[in-house]
Amino acid sequence: MTMGLPLLLVSIVLFLAPEQYAQSTMDTVSQGLENFSLDFLQRVALISEKYNHNFMISPFSVWSLLVLLYEGSEGVTRNQLRQTLRINVDDKSLRSFYEARGQLLNTATSGVDVDSLLAIYTDKRYSIKRGYRDTIQNYKVQPHQVDFYAEDTVRRINDAIKSSTRGLIKGSVKQQDLQGAKMFLLSALYFKGQWKLPFNKTLTRDEPFYNEKGEVIGQVPMMVQEANFAYASNIEGLNAYALELPYGAEERVSMIVLLPKRGVKLMDLANNLKTIGLRPILQKLAAFRSTAPMDNVVEVLMPKIKTSSKLALKTILMQMGIRDLFDERFANLNRIALGLFASQVDHSTKIIVDEEGTTAAAITVALLVNRAAPPKFQMNRPFQYMIVDKATGLLLFAGQVRNPNEE
Repeated sequence: MTMGLPLLLVSIVLFLAPEQYAQSTMDTVSQGLENFSLDFLQRVALISEKYNHNFMISPFSVWSLLVLLYEGSEGVTRNQLRQTLRINVDDKSLRSFYEARGQLLNTATSGVDVDSLLAIYTDKRYSIKRGYRDTIQNYKVQPHQVDFYAEDTVRRINDAIKSSTRGLIKGSVKQQDLQGAKMFLLSALYFKGQWKLPFNKTLTRDEPFYNEKGEVIGQVPMMVQEANFAYASNIEGLNAYALELPYGAEERVSMIVLLPKRGVKLMDLANNLKTIGLRPILQKLAAFRSTAPMDNVVEVLMPKIKTSSKLALKTILMQMGIRDLFDERFANLNRIALGLFASQVDHSTKIIVDEEGTTAAAITVALLVNRAAPPKFQMNRPFQYMIVDKATGLLLFAGQVRNPNEE
C-alpha cells in the first residue's frame, strides 16, 4: 500500500546570532550546508532566468525540513539525502549543530525580530515509530495528530503559518494539498530587520529600472542615502560588486548585495558564486571594514521591493540527487513508518523592503569607482541579494530581482 506525504515549506527570513563552539564538526556541517545552498540557489536561478521572474528562497529552511526526512530514512533514500544535503558528520553532531542554532531561531534584539515554526502533522489513524518521535525531539518538534479530511485541519495549519509569519503568508495550504496525506511537514520562518542606517523617506524618488539588455522596463521607487557601508569591487572569480547593508545596532546579520558588472548576467553570477563560495566575499567586506577610514561614504540607490514567491521543488531536488524520496516504489522512510513517500515539496516566501528595513528578505547594489565623489551603488538593473550570518558564513536567504514592480 502506498501513502502520499505532502511536504510544505513556508519560509520568510531567518536570523542566527554569532556564537562560539567546537569548530571542527561545526565547520564541516556549515561548509556542507553552504555547498547545498549555493547549488540550490544556482538551480532556482536557472528557472528564474527562463521565465524572467524575481525569486526569493531560504536554503536553510529547505535544508532543515529535509534533515527531518533524512532522520527518518534508510538505505538508498538515506544515502541520496545525505549526499545532496552534504551531511559529512555523524547524526549526533548533526543534531548538535541544529540544536545550537535552534536555540537562536526565536530572537528579539535591537532592530531584529525573528519567529520560527518547525512542525509535523500526522493522521490520527496512522502512527509513526517511537524511535522517530524521540529523534525529532532534538529539533524541538512534537508531532500533532489531526484528521487530514477535516476542514478544521486546513484552518489549523494555516493559522499556525499566519501566526508564525505575522500575517505575511495567509491561506497557503489548500484542502487538496492534504488529499491522501499521512504526514505533513512544515517549516515557517519570519524575519524583520531594521537597517542600522535607515533610508530617509523624503529622498525616495521614481527612477528607471533596466533589464539585462539595458532597456528601461519601468519606473520604480528608488531609496537613496549616503553612509559608511562596506563594499568590494575586486572579488576574484565573482565578476560583480558587493555591498554590505547591516541590520540592527549589533550588526549580527547583514544583507549582502551583488550587482553584476556590465555585460555579466545574473545566471553567470549564480554560477560564479557556486564556484567560489561565500567566504571570499565575506573576507573582502571584512577587510574593507577594518581598513576603511571613518569618513568613507557610499551613495546607495536601492529599489523598494514587495515580492511573493511560491516554488514547487520536487523537480529541482530530484535533479540535485534526491530521487527515491519521491518514488512510491523505492522511497524508504521506514524509520518513520512503512510505505511513506513524498508527493510534493513547496516553498513559499514573501519579502518587503522599504526605507526602515526588511520584512522577509531582499536588496541590491551598484558601484562607480570615483574618489572625487562618493562611490555609487546604483541598483537600477537586475541584481542578487543574500542574507548572511557573518559569524558562521551561513546563507539564510537569497534571491534575485529582475523587476522591482513585480509582485
